[in-house]
Amino acid sequence: MALQLLSLGKSKQPIKNVVYSSPYIEDNLRVLTESIFRRIKETPELVSMIDTAVTDHYLGPVDFFNPDGKPLGSTKLKQINTFWSDHNIQGDAFFGQGVDLLVDGSSFGWHIEPHQLLSAKQKEAITKIKQLNPSMGEYAEETSNLPISISYLAASTVTIKYDDTSILYYIQDSAGKRVKWDTNQVVHIKLMEFNGEIRGFSALKALTKEIVMMYMLKENILAAMQNGGHPDNIIYLKGIGGVSKSKFSRLQSALESFSHLKKSHGNMAIDTEVGVIPVGVAMKDMEYRELAMFIISEFALALGLPTSRVPFLMTGSGGSSNKGELSGNSEDSYQSKINSRRLVWENCWNKVFRKAGFIFKFRRTNLQDDVRETQASTQRAAYVQAVQSSLSQVGKQLILQSHLALLSGTKMNINEEDVEEKEMQMEQFGQFNPAGMGNPMQPDNKSKSRVGQDYQHAKEKTAFNNGVSS
Repeated sequence: MALQLLSLGKSKQPIKNVVYSSPYIEDNLRVLTESIFRRIKETPELVSMIDTAVTDHYLGPVDFFNPDGKPLGSTKLKQINTFWSDHNIQGDAFFGQGVDLLVDGSSFGWHIEPHQLLSAKQKEAITKIKQLNPSMGEYAEETSNLPISISYLAASTVTIKYDDTSILYYIQDSAGKRVKWDTNQVVHIKLMEFNGEIRGFSALKALTKEIVMMYMLKENILAAMQNGGHPDNIIYLKGIGGVSKSKFSRLQSALESFSHLKKSHGNMAIDTEVGVIPVGVAMKDMEYRELAMFIISEFALALGLPTSRVPFLMTGSGGSSNKGELSGNSEDSYQSKINSRRLVWENCWNKVFRKAGFIFKFRRTNLQDDVRETQASTQRAAYVQAVQSSLSQVGKQLILQSHLALLSGTKMNINEEDVEEKEMQMEQFGQFNPAGMGNPMQPDNKSKSRVGQDYQHAKEKTAFNNGVSS
């Protein structure tokens, strides 16, 4: 036991689960991903579901902030909006990387910054500008770090090279070319951190059999519809010994003339007795629909899609399959998952954008909880306004602490301790009841404001100059 303890090594970081240390196995992983993509392209149901998931996750509106999370100035905001739209970042890089994330489990964003292409003299010039004018130097440095190109590396072409604790670099094999990419050029995002492995994991990789089943299912249906493999019926002539060969040939020709769909109607005269034995299997007995719906449900489960986001998903009996989701729990869970995945996405990509002087965040308008909270806040505000209006009629008002507690939702009911006497503002009474006839609270001329006194004085002076008594 002591010898075993002495032989233990030390590491500054957790050791990765190096399952795929062999280059041969790494190549097989890329081949597996390529095979899955090929099958997905032949499965329109899965293509549509992936498109829905990626659109929900990464194509929503975004807002831009400075690295501290505060609003940007108008000049900087205009520069970032132009950069974002000109590069079509969400439509190209984010969408393609998002598809890879759901299918492979690992996605590889790619970027190149002008700073990486600057010479030593140019970098030195930026440093001198910062010393002379910090604001101008900071702007020059951020501009030099603004990516001039953003895209992604297809997951099926990427091999990760790593040691026991970290990723060293990436290798891309495509079109007969082999390219090395440094870690500072690639934004590696994982869908699932699974068992400490270097490469991320996707639930779609666990559905390879289901994807193949869907492909074979459609092939089987196509073969059955093309009548490939077995006859529909066996037709025989009763009393065959008394029927001539010419009659049999005429019957055979007549039956064959009705075998095509375009010639499936008409009359056929038969001058002898025949018998029929059905041998074909009817489509309704094959339960294709139930099996197909089961496989599609597996796809939705793997992607985390509620059936409310899969409008074509129906039960085998023909009814909608989202009856259990009317409470919205499944949709809320899906939106929460989107929020979590977006946060990981933002954290990874903002390491690149922060150096350019900004960060981006997806708007959380998709979250049902946020929508409900906004509606509740509006209702609370209306309630507080109604309470204040009612109290005002009896000369009372809410104390500030109770007012804020009701608005925040931490307090639901009020009592005498939450109410105080309403402060009387004499000038307001004078404004709302200028006549003041019979009103003991109407202020006299001495209580007028300075502006009112000046106006009255000017009026009297004008009247005196015109020879008119005020």
